[in-house]
Amino acid sequence: MTIYSYLQGGLGNQMFQYAIARALAKHYGTDFALNHSWFNRSLHGDTPRELQIGLLNIPNVPLVSADFPHKPNKISRFIQKCLPINPLIIYQKSAFDYDQALFNFTGIRNRDLYLSGYWQAYPYIQSIQKQLREEFQTKSPLSNHYQKYLDQIQSTESVMVHIRRGDYVNSPAASQFHGVLPISYYLSAIDEIRSQKPQAHLFIFSDDIAWAKNALEDISDKTFIEHTLSGDAAVEELQLMIACKHHIIANSTLSWWGAWLKTYQDGMVYAPNYWVNNQNLELKNLLPAEWQKISIKSKN
Repeated sequence: MTIYSYLQGGLGNQMFQYAIARALAKHYGTDFALNHSWFNRSLHGDTPRELQIGLLNIPNVPLVSADFPHKPNKISRFIQKCLPINPLIIYQKSAFDYDQALFNFTGIRNRDLYLSGYWQAYPYIQSIQKQLREEFQTKSPLSNHYQKYLDQIQSTESVMVHIRRGDYVNSPAASQFHGVLPISYYLSAIDEIRSQKPQAHLFIFSDDIAWAKNALEDISDKTFIEHTLSGDAAVEELQLMIACKHHIIANSTLSWWGAWLKTYQDGMVYAPNYWVNNQNLELKNLLPAEWQKISIKSKN
């Protein structure tokens, strides 16, 4: 039995797709591999992304580029559910769904398992959180540029503030589905955390740092994390996020990981009360109950 996970999207999504395969492989006592064929195809409106999971300190997991199996139709799903035919192909319906059945397959050890989805429900991976905290580190030491920020983060009452714009603003498809958080969300979260941590120092991460500087011009005690042009800038900034004591996250998988993997376990996390423009989606398996939700009326 081998578990194949289909990688797609940015670094945060790749980490979820790695993590679900890691968790299931540990549960079933089997091997897993990562399919990266998505990165070789034309995108048809998707945001272009780089394959970055290999920049993290993960073990030598096989990478395969063969075409991923198509989504089975209704008849095929019925047959593969009832009969032990090879392989078992699972396409997730919603990124935020949690399906305990993935851990309860019988007669699975003689079948390969193919997983396609985003798997953004933390109950899938809660049992391997400690292991992921070790594996989702940079393979190489931080560059001098980011090490200086890390020293500041570790010596202050540090608060990660992640402002995600980029394709949420510039891509019609991403804007329609995700939507960008209003600045009022960040200002409310900053007020909340400073009411409890008066010495809080904000470390601001953004894919539009010029916009963030203008929007937060009047906020005191802040440091903007300036990007480098290196290919591993995203994983280095992830390490800075994880090192922060407290977190104000965007509706972004990268800052979700920064908060969920935080090294300071008593830190506070503030999150928006809805993640995408569809406010009817249930988020209890995405946002842990102990994270404080900031209500927002609309996105812009």
